[in-house]
Amino acid sequence: MSAEEIESEIHFMKTYSIMKWDELIMLNDDRKSLNQKIALGLATKEELLKQIKVELNMLDTCQLKIDQEMKENDTEYINTEILTILSNRINDMYNSMFLLFPVEKTSLSEYIEFCSNNTLFITKCSNMLNTLMLRYHSDPEVYITAATYEFDDRNDVESARQYFTEGLKYHKNCKSLYVEEFWVEVQHLEKTAGGSLPIAMGKYRNLIKRFDGDIDFHFILLDRAIKLSAVRELQCNIVRDMVRKYRHSELMWQKLAKIHFDGFIYHRETEQLHYDKNYISGIRNCIKTYEDGLKENLPLKNKHKLWNFYIDHIIEIRKSYRMKKETIRNFMNETMERAFQEAHNNKALHKSDHYIYWAKNTNIDCHGVLRKGVEVIEDSVELWTALISYYLSHDSLEMGIEAFQAGVRTLASKSMPLWKILILYLGNTHPKLLQQLYHEGSHFPFPDINFVIRPEYLEWSVVHNGILSTRELFIELRDIQPECKQLYTTMISFELTQNSGITKLRTIRKLYNDVCNTFGQTDIGVWSDCIRFEYKYGSHKLVKEIYKASLLCLEPDLRNSMTKEFEKLKEEFLEEDPKDGGVIVIDDDE
Repeated sequence: MSAEEIESEIHFMKTYSIMKWDELIMLNDDRKSLNQKIALGLATKEELLKQIKVELNMLDTCQLKIDQEMKENDTEYINTEILTILSNRINDMYNSMFLLFPVEKTSLSEYIEFCSNNTLFITKCSNMLNTLMLRYHSDPEVYITAATYEFDDRNDVESARQYFTEGLKYHKNCKSLYVEEFWVEVQHLEKTAGGSLPIAMGKYRNLIKRFDGDIDFHFILLDRAIKLSAVRELQCNIVRDMVRKYRHSELMWQKLAKIHFDGFIYHRETEQLHYDKNYISGIRNCIKTYEDGLKENLPLKNKHKLWNFYIDHIIEIRKSYRMKKETIRNFMNETMERAFQEAHNNKALHKSDHYIYWAKNTNIDCHGVLRKGVEVIEDSVELWTALISYYLSHDSLEMGIEAFQAGVRTLASKSMPLWKILILYLGNTHPKLLQQLYHEGSHFPFPDINFVIRPEYLEWSVVHNGILSTRELFIELRDIQPECKQLYTTMISFELTQNSGITKLRTIRKLYNDVCNTFGQTDIGVWSDCIRFEYKYGSHKLVKEIYKASLLCLEPDLRNSMTKEFEKLKEEFLEEDPKDGGVIVIDDDE
Protein backbone atom coordinates (compact mmCIF):
# COMPACT_ATOMS: atom_id res chain seq x y z
CA MET A 1 0.00 0.00 0.00
CA SER A 2 1.04 3.61 -0.54
CA ALA A 3 1.81 5.84 2.43
CA GLU A 4 -1.44 7.74 1.81
CA GLU A 5 -3.46 4.50 1.92
CA ILE A 6 -1.78 3.42 5.15
CA GLU A 7 -2.50 6.78 6.72
CA SER A 8 -6.13 6.69 5.51
CA GLU A 9 -6.65 3.20 6.94
CA ILE A 10 -5.15 4.15 10.33
CA HIS A 11 -7.28 7.29 10.46
CA PHE A 12 -10.49 5.33 9.78
CA MET A 13 -9.67 2.62 12.33
CA LYS A 14 -8.92 5.20 15.04
CA THR A 15 -11.84 7.49 14.21
CA TYR A 16 -14.47 4.75 14.41
CA SER A 17 -12.76 2.59 17.06
CA ILE A 18 -12.54 -0.42 14.78
CA MET A 19 -9.27 -1.61 16.32
CA LYS A 20 -7.04 -0.67 19.21
CA TRP A 21 -3.61 0.76 18.38
CA ASP A 22 -1.67 -2.33 19.48
CA GLU A 23 -4.04 -4.59 17.47
CA LEU A 24 -3.53 -2.47 14.38
CA ILE A 25 0.26 -2.61 14.82
CA MET A 26 0.07 -6.41 15.13
CA LEU A 27 -2.15 -6.65 12.03
CA ASN A 28 0.27 -4.59 9.93
CA ASP A 29 3.22 -6.65 11.20
CA ASP A 30 1.41 -9.82 10.07
CA ARG A 31 0.76 -8.23 6.67
CA LYS A 32 4.43 -7.26 6.21
CA SER A 33 5.61 -10.69 7.26
CA LEU A 34 3.26 -12.42 4.82
CA ASN A 35 4.25 -10.06 1.98
CA GLN A 36 7.91 -10.92 2.56
CA LYS A 37 7.12 -14.62 2.47
CA ILE A 38 5.15 -14.16 -0.76
CA ALA A 39 8.05 -12.29 -2.34
CA LEU A 40 10.46 -15.06 -1.34
CA GLY A 41 8.05 -17.81 -2.40
CA LEU A 42 7.86 -19.13 1.18
CA ALA A 43 4.19 -18.39 1.97
CA THR A 44 1.87 -21.36 2.43
CA LYS A 45 -1.63 -21.56 1.07
CA GLU A 46 -2.99 -21.91 4.60
CA GLU A 47 -1.31 -18.63 5.62
CA LEU A 48 -2.80 -16.82 2.65
CA LEU A 49 -6.28 -18.19 3.29
CA LYS A 50 -6.04 -17.25 6.97
CA GLN A 51 -5.03 -13.67 6.16
CA ILE A 52 -7.71 -13.37 3.46
CA LYS A 53 -10.30 -14.36 6.08
CA VAL A 54 -8.96 -11.68 8.45
CA GLU A 55 -9.17 -9.02 5.74
CA LEU A 56 -12.68 -10.10 4.73
CA ASN A 57 -13.85 -9.81 8.34
CA MET A 58 -12.24 -6.36 8.51
CA LEU A 59 -14.03 -5.35 5.30
CA ASP A 60 -17.39 -6.49 6.69
CA THR A 61 -16.77 -4.63 9.97
CA CYS A 62 -15.92 -1.39 8.18
CA GLN A 63 -18.90 -1.69 5.86
CA LEU A 64 -21.23 -2.16 8.85
CA LYS A 65 -19.71 0.84 10.61
CA ILE A 66 -20.16 3.02 7.52
CA ASP A 67 -23.79 1.90 7.12
CA GLN A 68 -24.41 2.58 10.80
CA GLU A 69 -22.89 6.09 10.65
CA MET A 70 -24.90 6.99 7.56
CA LYS A 71 -28.11 5.83 9.20
CA GLU A 72 -27.54 7.40 12.61
CA ASN A 73 -26.26 10.74 11.28
CA ASP A 74 -28.57 10.84 8.28
CA THR A 75 -25.72 11.64 5.94
CA GLU A 76 -24.20 10.22 2.80
CA TYR A 77 -20.97 12.21 3.22
CA ILE A 78 -18.58 9.74 4.77
CA ASN A 79 -15.18 8.71 3.48
CA THR A 80 -15.47 5.14 2.15
CA GLU A 81 -11.92 4.89 0.81
CA ILE A 82 -11.20 2.22 3.42
CA LEU A 83 -13.46 -0.22 1.53
CA THR A 84 -11.43 0.22 -1.65
CA ILE A 85 -8.15 -0.16 0.23
CA LEU A 86 -9.22 -3.40 1.91
CA SER A 87 -10.83 -4.79 -1.24
CA ASN A 88 -7.69 -4.14 -3.28
CA ARG A 89 -5.59 -5.89 -0.67
CA ILE A 90 -7.93 -8.94 -0.69
CA ASN A 91 -7.91 -9.07 -4.47
CA ASP A 92 -4.09 -8.95 -4.53
CA MET A 93 -3.90 -11.78 -2.00
CA TYR A 94 -6.21 -13.95 -4.09
CA ASN A 95 -4.03 -13.08 -7.09
CA SER A 96 -0.93 -14.26 -5.24
CA MET A 97 -2.58 -17.44 -4.07
CA PHE A 98 -3.86 -18.42 -7.53
CA LEU A 99 -0.45 -17.76 -9.08
CA LEU A 100 1.49 -19.64 -6.41
CA PHE A 101 -0.77 -22.66 -5.79
CA PRO A 102 -3.10 -24.98 -7.72
CA VAL A 103 -6.56 -23.47 -8.02
CA GLU A 104 -9.37 -25.28 -6.20
CA LYS A 105 -13.09 -24.96 -6.74
CA THR A 106 -13.76 -23.78 -3.18
CA SER A 107 -11.25 -20.94 -3.17
CA LEU A 108 -12.21 -19.88 -6.70
CA SER A 109 -15.91 -19.81 -5.72
CA GLU A 110 -15.07 -17.70 -2.68
CA TYR A 111 -13.10 -15.26 -4.85
CA ILE A 112 -15.97 -15.00 -7.33
CA GLU A 113 -18.39 -14.34 -4.45
CA PHE A 114 -16.05 -11.63 -3.14
CA CYS A 115 -15.91 -9.96 -6.54
CA SER A 116 -19.68 -10.24 -7.04
CA ASN A 117 -20.22 -8.41 -3.74
CA ASN A 118 -17.80 -5.66 -4.78
CA THR A 119 -18.89 -4.27 -8.11
CA LEU A 120 -15.55 -2.50 -8.63
CA PHE A 121 -13.90 -5.90 -8.98
CA ILE A 122 -16.23 -7.54 -11.51
CA THR A 123 -13.90 -6.61 -14.38
CA LYS A 124 -10.82 -7.62 -12.38
CA CYS A 125 -12.45 -10.97 -11.68
CA SER A 126 -13.04 -11.64 -15.37
CA ASN A 127 -9.47 -10.62 -16.17
CA MET A 128 -8.22 -12.97 -13.50
CA LEU A 129 -10.37 -15.83 -14.86
CA ASN A 130 -9.11 -15.20 -18.38
CA THR A 131 -5.57 -15.66 -17.09
CA LEU A 132 -6.33 -18.64 -14.87
CA MET A 133 -8.33 -20.60 -17.44
CA LEU A 134 -5.39 -20.68 -19.84
CA ARG A 135 -3.62 -22.96 -17.33
CA TYR A 136 -4.09 -26.62 -16.54
CA HIS A 137 -6.24 -27.40 -13.48
CA SER A 138 -6.46 -30.92 -12.14
CA ASP A 139 -10.02 -30.36 -10.89
CA PRO A 140 -12.48 -29.96 -13.82
CA GLU A 141 -14.90 -28.22 -11.44
CA VAL A 142 -12.61 -25.17 -11.61
CA TYR A 143 -13.48 -24.71 -15.29
CA ILE A 144 -17.18 -25.28 -14.57
CA THR A 145 -17.14 -22.69 -11.77
CA ALA A 146 -15.47 -20.06 -13.94
CA ALA A 147 -17.69 -20.72 -16.98
CA THR A 148 -20.88 -20.71 -14.91
CA TYR A 149 -19.92 -17.37 -13.37
CA GLU A 150 -19.27 -15.79 -16.76
CA PHE A 151 -22.59 -17.00 -18.13
CA ASP A 152 -24.83 -16.50 -15.07
CA ASP A 153 -23.36 -13.30 -13.65
CA ARG A 154 -21.69 -11.65 -16.62
CA ASN A 155 -24.01 -12.89 -19.38
CA ASP A 156 -20.87 -13.67 -21.37
CA VAL A 157 -21.56 -16.88 -23.24
CA GLU A 158 -18.40 -16.63 -25.33
CA SER A 159 -16.12 -16.61 -22.26
CA ALA A 160 -18.11 -19.49 -20.79
CA ARG A 161 -17.66 -21.48 -24.01
CA GLN A 162 -13.95 -20.68 -24.04
CA TYR A 163 -13.48 -21.96 -20.47
CA PHE A 164 -15.35 -25.18 -21.22
CA THR A 165 -13.17 -25.68 -24.31
CA GLU A 166 -10.03 -25.20 -22.22
CA GLY A 167 -11.26 -27.63 -19.59
CA LEU A 168 -12.16 -30.29 -22.12
CA LYS A 169 -8.67 -30.09 -23.64
CA TYR A 170 -7.34 -31.55 -20.38
CA HIS A 171 -10.37 -33.58 -19.23
CA LYS A 172 -11.64 -35.20 -22.42
CA ASN A 173 -13.74 -37.85 -20.66
CA CYS A 174 -15.23 -35.71 -17.89
CA LYS A 175 -19.00 -36.06 -18.23
CA SER A 176 -19.80 -33.26 -15.81
CA LEU A 177 -17.88 -30.79 -17.99
CA TYR A 178 -19.83 -31.87 -21.07
CA VAL A 179 -23.13 -31.73 -19.20
CA GLU A 180 -22.56 -28.25 -17.80
CA GLU A 181 -21.38 -27.02 -21.20
CA PHE A 182 -24.59 -28.38 -22.71
CA TRP A 183 -26.66 -26.79 -19.93
CA VAL A 184 -25.20 -23.37 -20.71
CA GLU A 185 -26.20 -23.84 -24.38
CA VAL A 186 -29.74 -24.87 -23.33
CA GLN A 187 -30.09 -21.72 -21.22
CA HIS A 188 -28.60 -19.58 -23.99
CA LEU A 189 -31.04 -21.13 -26.46
CA GLU A 190 -33.93 -19.95 -24.31
CA LYS A 191 -32.40 -16.47 -23.91
CA THR A 192 -32.06 -16.14 -27.68
CA ALA A 193 -35.60 -17.51 -28.26
CA GLY A 194 -34.21 -20.34 -30.37
CA GLY A 195 -31.66 -18.24 -32.22
CA SER A 196 -28.72 -20.38 -31.09
CA LEU A 197 -30.39 -23.69 -31.97
CA PRO A 198 -27.70 -24.74 -34.51
CA ILE A 199 -25.00 -24.42 -31.85
CA ALA A 200 -27.03 -26.23 -29.20
CA MET A 201 -27.94 -29.01 -31.64
CA GLY A 202 -24.32 -29.31 -32.71
CA LYS A 203 -23.19 -29.71 -29.10
CA TYR A 204 -25.92 -32.28 -28.49
CA ARG A 205 -25.08 -34.31 -31.62
CA ASN A 206 -21.39 -34.40 -30.71
CA LEU A 207 -22.22 -35.57 -27.19
CA ILE A 208 -24.54 -38.35 -28.35
CA LYS A 209 -21.87 -39.53 -30.76
CA ARG A 210 -19.11 -39.35 -28.17
CA PHE A 211 -21.09 -41.28 -25.53
CA ASP A 212 -22.82 -43.61 -27.94
CA GLY A 213 -24.87 -46.25 -26.13
CA ASP A 214 -24.71 -44.51 -22.76
CA ILE A 215 -28.42 -44.37 -21.90
CA ASP A 216 -27.88 -42.75 -18.51
CA PHE A 217 -25.94 -39.88 -20.11
CA HIS A 218 -28.74 -39.47 -22.62
CA PHE A 219 -31.20 -39.18 -19.73
CA ILE A 220 -29.04 -36.50 -18.08
CA LEU A 221 -29.10 -34.40 -21.25
CA LEU A 222 -32.87 -34.83 -21.47
CA ASP A 223 -33.35 -33.80 -17.84
CA ARG A 224 -31.42 -30.59 -18.49
CA ALA A 225 -33.29 -29.82 -21.69
CA ILE A 226 -36.80 -30.21 -20.27
CA LYS A 227 -36.09 -27.77 -17.44
CA LEU A 228 -36.82 -24.86 -19.80
CA SER A 229 -39.93 -24.32 -21.87
CA ALA A 230 -38.62 -22.39 -24.90
CA VAL A 231 -36.33 -25.10 -26.25
CA ARG A 232 -39.00 -27.47 -27.56
CA GLU A 233 -37.23 -28.40 -30.80
CA LEU A 234 -34.10 -29.46 -28.93
CA GLN A 235 -36.21 -31.44 -26.44
CA CYS A 236 -38.04 -33.15 -29.28
CA ASN A 237 -34.79 -34.24 -30.91
CA ILE A 238 -33.45 -35.66 -27.65
CA VAL A 239 -36.64 -37.63 -26.96
CA ARG A 240 -36.88 -38.81 -30.58
CA ASP A 241 -33.31 -40.11 -30.50
CA MET A 242 -33.91 -41.77 -27.14
CA VAL A 243 -36.99 -43.63 -28.39
CA ARG A 244 -35.33 -44.71 -31.62
CA LYS A 245 -32.06 -45.83 -30.09
CA TYR A 246 -33.23 -47.45 -26.85
CA ARG A 247 -36.69 -48.82 -27.61
CA HIS A 248 -35.53 -52.28 -26.50
CA SER A 249 -34.51 -51.01 -23.06
CA GLU A 250 -36.91 -51.10 -20.11
CA LEU A 251 -35.12 -48.01 -18.76
CA MET A 252 -36.11 -46.02 -21.84
CA TRP A 253 -39.79 -46.90 -21.42
CA GLN A 254 -39.64 -45.95 -17.76
CA LYS A 255 -38.03 -42.61 -18.62
CA LEU A 256 -40.55 -41.92 -21.37
CA ALA A 257 -43.42 -42.73 -18.99
CA LYS A 258 -41.99 -40.36 -16.39
CA ILE A 259 -41.71 -37.40 -18.75
CA HIS A 260 -45.26 -38.11 -19.94
CA PHE A 261 -46.35 -38.04 -16.31
CA ASP A 262 -44.71 -34.60 -16.02
CA GLY A 263 -46.70 -33.34 -19.01
CA PHE A 264 -44.18 -33.73 -21.86
CA ILE A 265 -46.20 -35.81 -24.34
CA TYR A 266 -44.31 -37.49 -27.19
CA HIS A 267 -46.29 -38.92 -30.11
CA ARG A 268 -44.37 -41.82 -31.55
CA GLU A 269 -46.37 -41.74 -34.79
CA THR A 270 -45.60 -38.11 -35.61
CA GLU A 271 -42.37 -38.01 -33.59
CA GLN A 272 -43.42 -34.68 -32.13
CA LEU A 273 -43.29 -33.43 -28.54
CA HIS A 274 -45.65 -31.02 -26.83
CA TYR A 275 -46.41 -29.97 -23.28
CA ASP A 276 -49.86 -30.61 -21.79
CA LYS A 277 -50.51 -28.95 -18.43
CA ASN A 278 -53.58 -31.16 -17.83
CA TYR A 279 -52.24 -33.67 -15.31
CA ILE A 280 -54.96 -36.21 -16.19
CA SER A 281 -53.56 -36.39 -19.73
CA GLY A 282 -50.11 -36.87 -18.22
CA ILE A 283 -51.31 -39.80 -16.09
CA ARG A 284 -53.13 -41.49 -18.98
CA ASN A 285 -50.14 -41.11 -21.32
CA CYS A 286 -47.82 -42.38 -18.59
CA ILE A 287 -49.90 -45.55 -18.15
CA LYS A 288 -50.18 -46.05 -21.91
CA THR A 289 -46.41 -45.75 -22.28
CA TYR A 290 -45.76 -48.54 -19.80
CA GLU A 291 -48.33 -50.75 -21.51
CA ASP A 292 -46.85 -50.01 -24.94
CA GLY A 293 -43.41 -50.88 -23.62
CA LEU A 294 -44.64 -54.19 -22.25
CA LYS A 295 -45.87 -55.10 -25.74
CA GLU A 296 -42.35 -54.69 -27.11
CA ASN A 297 -40.16 -57.70 -27.72
CA LEU A 298 -38.00 -57.22 -24.61
CA PRO A 299 -35.93 -60.04 -23.06
CA LEU A 300 -37.94 -61.70 -20.25
CA LYS A 301 -35.68 -60.37 -17.47
CA ASN A 302 -35.96 -56.82 -18.81
CA LYS A 303 -39.71 -57.11 -19.23
CA HIS A 304 -40.03 -58.20 -15.60
CA LYS A 305 -38.06 -55.10 -14.58
CA LEU A 306 -40.42 -52.93 -16.61
CA TRP A 307 -43.39 -54.56 -14.88
CA ASN A 308 -41.87 -53.58 -11.54
CA PHE A 309 -41.26 -50.01 -12.73
CA TYR A 310 -44.89 -49.90 -13.87
CA ILE A 311 -46.27 -51.24 -10.58
CA ASP A 312 -44.12 -48.85 -8.52
CA HIS A 313 -45.30 -45.90 -10.60
CA ILE A 314 -48.96 -46.91 -10.20
CA ILE A 315 -48.49 -46.96 -6.42
CA GLU A 316 -46.73 -43.58 -6.55
CA ILE A 317 -49.58 -42.04 -8.57
CA ARG A 318 -52.28 -43.49 -6.31
CA LYS A 319 -50.53 -41.99 -3.26
CA SER A 320 -50.17 -38.54 -4.84
CA TYR A 321 -52.35 -35.44 -4.59
CA ARG A 322 -53.49 -36.05 -8.17
CA MET A 323 -56.05 -38.61 -7.01
CA LYS A 324 -58.52 -35.98 -5.80
CA LYS A 325 -60.88 -36.25 -8.77
CA GLU A 326 -63.24 -39.21 -8.85
CA THR A 327 -62.63 -39.81 -12.56
CA ILE A 328 -58.90 -40.27 -12.12
CA ARG A 329 -59.43 -42.38 -8.98
CA ASN A 330 -61.68 -44.74 -10.90
CA PHE A 331 -59.22 -44.87 -13.79
CA MET A 332 -56.30 -45.66 -11.47
CA ASN A 333 -58.29 -48.29 -9.54
CA GLU A 334 -59.08 -50.09 -12.80
CA THR A 335 -55.47 -49.69 -13.92
CA MET A 336 -54.17 -51.08 -10.63
CA GLU A 337 -56.35 -54.20 -10.76
CA ARG A 338 -55.46 -54.88 -14.39
CA ALA A 339 -51.74 -54.21 -14.01
CA PHE A 340 -51.26 -56.24 -10.82
CA GLN A 341 -53.23 -59.18 -12.19
CA GLU A 342 -51.35 -59.17 -15.49
CA ALA A 343 -48.01 -58.85 -13.72
CA HIS A 344 -48.94 -61.83 -11.54
CA ASN A 345 -50.08 -63.85 -14.56
CA ASN A 346 -46.77 -63.07 -16.28
CA LYS A 347 -44.83 -64.20 -13.18
CA ALA A 348 -43.41 -60.69 -12.95
CA LEU A 349 -44.66 -59.74 -9.49
CA HIS A 350 -41.73 -60.62 -7.22
CA LYS A 351 -42.05 -58.23 -4.26
CA SER A 352 -44.09 -59.05 -1.19
CA ASP A 353 -44.80 -55.31 -0.77
CA HIS A 354 -46.57 -55.32 -4.14
CA TYR A 355 -48.88 -58.18 -3.16
CA ILE A 356 -49.62 -56.58 0.20
CA TYR A 357 -50.41 -53.24 -1.44
CA TRP A 358 -52.63 -55.00 -3.97
CA ALA A 359 -54.47 -56.88 -1.23
CA LYS A 360 -55.07 -53.72 0.83
CA ASN A 361 -56.40 -51.76 -2.14
CA THR A 362 -58.33 -54.33 -4.14
CA ASN A 363 -62.12 -54.30 -4.24
CA ILE A 364 -62.31 -57.92 -5.31
CA ASP A 365 -60.62 -60.62 -3.21
CA CYS A 366 -58.10 -59.56 -0.56
CA HIS A 367 -57.24 -62.99 0.84
CA GLY A 368 -57.15 -64.37 -2.70
CA VAL A 369 -54.42 -61.87 -3.55
CA LEU A 370 -52.46 -62.81 -0.42
CA ARG A 371 -52.78 -66.49 -1.26
CA LYS A 372 -51.37 -65.76 -4.70
CA GLY A 373 -48.56 -63.92 -2.99
CA VAL A 374 -47.50 -66.77 -0.69
CA GLU A 375 -47.59 -69.16 -3.64
CA VAL A 376 -45.17 -66.93 -5.57
CA ILE A 377 -42.98 -65.74 -2.67
CA GLU A 378 -43.12 -68.67 -0.27
CA ASP A 379 -40.45 -67.35 2.10
CA SER A 380 -42.08 -63.96 2.71
CA VAL A 381 -42.80 -63.55 6.42
CA GLU A 382 -44.74 -60.37 5.64
CA LEU A 383 -47.12 -62.12 3.24
CA TRP A 384 -47.82 -65.05 5.56
CA THR A 385 -48.35 -62.60 8.41
CA ALA A 386 -50.76 -60.54 6.32
CA LEU A 387 -52.70 -63.63 5.23
CA ILE A 388 -53.09 -65.03 8.74
CA SER A 389 -53.97 -61.60 10.13
CA TYR A 390 -56.66 -61.23 7.48
CA TYR A 391 -58.32 -64.51 8.43
CA LEU A 392 -58.15 -63.84 12.16
CA SER A 393 -59.44 -60.28 11.79
CA HIS A 394 -62.49 -61.80 10.07
CA ASP A 395 -62.78 -64.48 12.81
CA SER A 396 -62.10 -67.23 10.29
CA LEU A 397 -60.10 -69.33 12.76
CA GLU A 398 -60.09 -72.54 10.74
CA MET A 399 -58.66 -70.79 7.68
CA GLY A 400 -56.25 -68.88 9.92
CA ILE A 401 -54.91 -72.08 11.48
CA GLU A 402 -54.63 -73.70 8.06
CA ALA A 403 -52.60 -70.73 6.77
CA PHE A 404 -50.53 -70.74 9.99
CA GLN A 405 -49.61 -74.40 9.60
CA ALA A 406 -48.69 -73.92 5.94
CA GLY A 407 -46.64 -70.85 6.77
CA VAL A 408 -44.81 -72.56 9.64
CA ARG A 409 -43.95 -75.52 7.44
CA THR A 410 -42.54 -73.16 4.83
CA LEU A 411 -40.77 -70.62 7.03
CA ALA A 412 -39.54 -73.06 9.71
CA SER A 413 -37.04 -71.18 11.94
CA LYS A 414 -38.20 -67.79 10.55
CA SER A 415 -41.83 -68.34 11.53
CA MET A 416 -41.82 -66.62 14.95
CA PRO A 417 -44.03 -63.69 13.78
CA LEU A 418 -46.69 -66.23 12.78
CA TRP A 419 -46.63 -67.87 16.21
CA LYS A 420 -46.97 -64.46 17.88
CA ILE A 421 -50.04 -63.54 15.84
CA LEU A 422 -51.86 -66.78 16.60
CA ILE A 423 -50.83 -66.78 20.29
CA LEU A 424 -52.19 -63.25 20.71
CA TYR A 425 -55.46 -64.14 18.99
CA LEU A 426 -56.05 -67.39 20.88
CA GLY A 427 -55.14 -65.76 24.18
CA ASN A 428 -58.22 -63.57 23.88
CA THR A 429 -60.57 -66.16 22.41
CA HIS A 430 -59.60 -69.86 22.84
CA PRO A 431 -57.47 -70.64 25.94
CA LYS A 432 -57.60 -74.42 25.41
CA LEU A 433 -56.36 -74.09 21.86
CA LEU A 434 -53.69 -71.68 23.10
CA GLN A 435 -52.33 -74.31 25.51
CA GLN A 436 -52.14 -76.77 22.63
CA LEU A 437 -50.34 -74.18 20.52
CA TYR A 438 -47.86 -73.50 23.33
CA HIS A 439 -47.22 -77.23 23.62
CA GLU A 440 -46.56 -77.52 19.88
CA GLY A 441 -44.36 -74.44 19.89
CA SER A 442 -42.32 -75.71 22.84
CA HIS A 443 -41.55 -78.92 20.96
CA PHE A 444 -41.05 -77.19 17.57
CA PRO A 445 -37.62 -78.41 16.43
CA PHE A 446 -36.04 -74.96 15.98
CA PRO A 447 -34.43 -73.10 18.92
CA ASP A 448 -35.33 -69.74 17.33
CA ILE A 449 -38.93 -70.67 18.05
CA ASN A 450 -39.00 -72.93 21.09
CA PHE A 451 -36.55 -70.77 23.08
CA VAL A 452 -39.13 -67.99 22.91
CA ILE A 453 -42.23 -70.08 23.41
CA ARG A 454 -41.09 -72.25 26.34
CA PRO A 455 -40.69 -69.33 28.81
CA GLU A 456 -43.93 -67.80 27.50
CA TYR A 457 -45.74 -71.10 28.05
CA LEU A 458 -44.42 -71.15 31.61
CA GLU A 459 -45.66 -67.59 32.23
CA TRP A 460 -49.08 -68.46 30.84
CA SER A 461 -49.26 -71.59 33.01
CA VAL A 462 -48.47 -69.84 36.30
CA VAL A 463 -51.31 -67.38 35.68
CA HIS A 464 -53.90 -69.92 34.54
CA ASN A 465 -52.91 -73.15 36.32
CA GLY A 466 -50.96 -72.08 39.41
CA ILE A 467 -47.47 -72.77 40.68
CA LEU A 468 -47.87 -76.51 41.33
CA SER A 469 -48.87 -77.32 37.75
CA THR A 470 -46.21 -74.91 36.50
CA ARG A 471 -43.50 -76.79 38.41
CA GLU A 472 -44.54 -79.98 36.64
CA LEU A 473 -44.61 -78.17 33.30
CA PHE A 474 -41.14 -76.79 33.95
CA ILE A 475 -39.73 -80.29 34.35
CA GLU A 476 -41.31 -81.29 31.05
CA LEU A 477 -40.01 -78.21 29.21
CA ARG A 478 -36.58 -78.43 30.83
CA ASP A 479 -35.96 -81.83 29.26
CA ILE A 480 -36.47 -80.53 25.72
CA GLN A 481 -33.16 -80.13 23.93
CA PRO A 482 -31.32 -77.84 23.62
CA GLU A 483 -31.74 -76.48 27.12
CA CYS A 484 -33.06 -72.94 27.47
CA LYS A 485 -31.54 -70.56 30.02
CA GLN A 486 -34.55 -68.23 29.93
CA LEU A 487 -36.72 -71.13 31.06
CA TYR A 488 -34.68 -71.46 34.28
CA THR A 489 -34.59 -67.73 35.01
CA THR A 490 -38.36 -67.50 34.44
CA MET A 491 -39.01 -70.38 36.84
CA ILE A 492 -36.70 -68.86 39.45
CA SER A 493 -38.60 -65.56 39.25
CA PHE A 494 -41.88 -67.42 39.87
CA GLU A 495 -40.47 -69.23 42.89
CA LEU A 496 -39.20 -65.97 44.35
CA THR A 497 -42.69 -64.45 44.20
CA GLN A 498 -44.26 -67.25 46.25
CA ASN A 499 -45.08 -66.74 49.92
CA SER A 500 -42.22 -67.71 52.25
CA GLY A 501 -44.23 -70.58 53.67
CA ILE A 502 -44.52 -72.16 50.27
CA THR A 503 -41.26 -71.20 48.63
CA LYS A 504 -38.41 -73.53 49.51
CA LEU A 505 -34.84 -72.29 49.55
CA ARG A 506 -33.54 -75.65 48.45
CA THR A 507 -35.80 -75.57 45.37
CA ILE A 508 -34.37 -72.28 44.16
CA ARG A 509 -30.82 -73.36 44.98
CA LYS A 510 -31.38 -76.48 42.92
CA LEU A 511 -32.53 -74.35 39.99
CA TYR A 512 -29.45 -72.13 40.26
CA ASN A 513 -27.25 -75.19 40.59
CA ASP A 514 -28.70 -76.63 37.39
CA VAL A 515 -28.48 -73.39 35.42
CA CYS A 516 -24.86 -72.79 36.53
CA ASN A 517 -23.83 -76.34 35.65
CA THR A 518 -25.53 -76.11 32.25
CA PHE A 519 -24.54 -72.61 31.16
CA GLY A 520 -21.76 -71.65 33.56
CA GLN A 521 -18.85 -72.38 31.26
CA THR A 522 -19.48 -69.33 29.11
CA ASP A 523 -21.91 -67.17 31.09
CA ILE A 524 -20.72 -64.99 33.95
CA GLY A 525 -24.26 -63.70 34.46
CA VAL A 526 -25.66 -66.98 35.83
CA TRP A 527 -22.94 -67.07 38.50
CA SER A 528 -23.52 -63.43 39.37
CA ASP A 529 -27.28 -64.03 39.75
CA CYS A 530 -26.67 -67.07 41.92
CA ILE A 531 -24.31 -65.14 44.22
CA ARG A 532 -26.71 -62.21 44.42
CA PHE A 533 -29.52 -64.62 45.42
CA GLU A 534 -27.45 -66.03 48.31
CA TYR A 535 -26.50 -62.53 49.45
CA LYS A 536 -30.13 -61.39 49.49
CA TYR A 537 -32.05 -64.43 50.63
CA GLY A 538 -29.73 -67.30 51.46
CA SER A 539 -26.47 -67.97 53.26
CA HIS A 540 -23.48 -65.66 52.96
CA LYS A 541 -21.29 -68.62 53.88
CA LEU A 542 -22.04 -70.17 50.50
CA VAL A 543 -21.04 -67.09 48.50
CA LYS A 544 -17.30 -67.81 48.44
CA GLU A 545 -17.95 -71.46 47.63
CA ILE A 546 -20.07 -70.46 44.64
CA TYR A 547 -17.38 -68.01 43.52
CA LYS A 548 -14.71 -70.73 43.71
CA ALA A 549 -16.95 -73.08 41.74
CA SER A 550 -17.41 -70.41 39.06
CA LEU A 551 -13.63 -70.10 38.56
CA LEU A 552 -13.36 -73.84 38.11
CA CYS A 553 -16.26 -73.97 35.68
CA LEU A 554 -15.76 -70.86 33.54
CA GLU A 555 -13.51 -70.87 30.50
CA PRO A 556 -10.04 -69.44 31.31
CA ASP A 557 -10.47 -66.17 29.39
CA LEU A 558 -13.58 -65.32 31.46
CA ARG A 559 -12.09 -65.80 34.92
CA ASN A 560 -10.63 -62.30 35.28
CA SER A 561 -14.00 -60.80 34.41
CA MET A 562 -15.66 -63.06 36.97
CA THR A 563 -13.21 -61.85 39.64
CA LYS A 564 -14.07 -58.22 38.85
CA GLU A 565 -17.77 -59.04 38.98
CA PHE A 566 -17.38 -60.70 42.36
CA GLU A 567 -15.57 -57.64 43.75
CA LYS A 568 -18.52 -55.47 42.62
CA LEU A 569 -20.97 -57.82 44.32
CA LYS A 570 -19.00 -57.71 47.57
CA GLU A 571 -19.11 -53.91 47.51
CA GLU A 572 -22.82 -53.94 46.67
CA PHE A 573 -23.74 -56.08 49.66
CA LEU A 574 -21.07 -54.82 52.08
CA GLU A 575 -23.50 -52.91 54.32
CA GLU A 576 -25.92 -55.83 54.42
CA ASP A 577 -23.23 -58.37 55.34
CA PRO A 578 -24.32 -59.76 58.78
CA LYS A 579 -21.69 -60.33 61.45
CA ASP A 580 -22.85 -63.86 62.22
CA GLY A 581 -21.96 -65.00 58.70
CA GLY A 582 -25.44 -65.37 57.23
CA VAL A 583 -29.13 -65.48 58.04
CA ILE A 584 -31.55 -67.54 56.00
CA VAL A 585 -34.60 -65.48 55.20
CA ILE A 586 -36.48 -68.01 53.09
CA ASP A 587 -37.77 -71.15 54.79
CA ASP A 588 -35.68 -74.20 54.03
CA ASP A 589 -37.09 -77.67 53.41
CA GLU A 590 -37.83 -79.65 56.56
